[in-house]
Amino acid sequence: MIEFYPNSIYYPREAVDEKLAKGELEKTKKYLFGWTERHRDEIWECAREDAEQPSDEILLDNLRALLLCKGSLQPAAEMGAMIREITKEVWYQNENGPKDPDVIAVDWQTKYLTKWREARMFEAFVLIEKNAKQLVEILRA
Repeated sequence: MIEFYPNSIYYPREAVDEKLAKGELEKTKKYLFGWTERHRDEIWECAREDAEQPSDEILLDNLRALLLCKGSLQPAAEMGAMIREITKEVWYQNENGPKDPDVIAVDWQTKYLTKWREARMFEAFVLIEKNAKQLVEILRA
């Protein structure tokens, strides 16, 4: 099974499970299901390289692999979320006096972008595990 864990940050599985239990990952789950549907043919094409009649686990592994290659479930939504994070950082830093928002944005990207993206990918992988049955149904539809 293909697994993913953030290299640049410590993001405990329990924290993701807690977000899931609170319903904080519902939008991400919706994006995952839509992404799986949109990429079904490509996932099957890759899976058939492993087996003519791929098992559920092969399909899920190819879903994970393709997601890693693509790097995002919903680029526009992730860009919006990233902009909101940067906007918060600008607000925090400007509490102690005015600072250039462009400098703050570049600094945020340098310090946090990789960590932020890895956290999103880790959440997607946890959702794949937790929703394997529904994802296989989408892939086999």
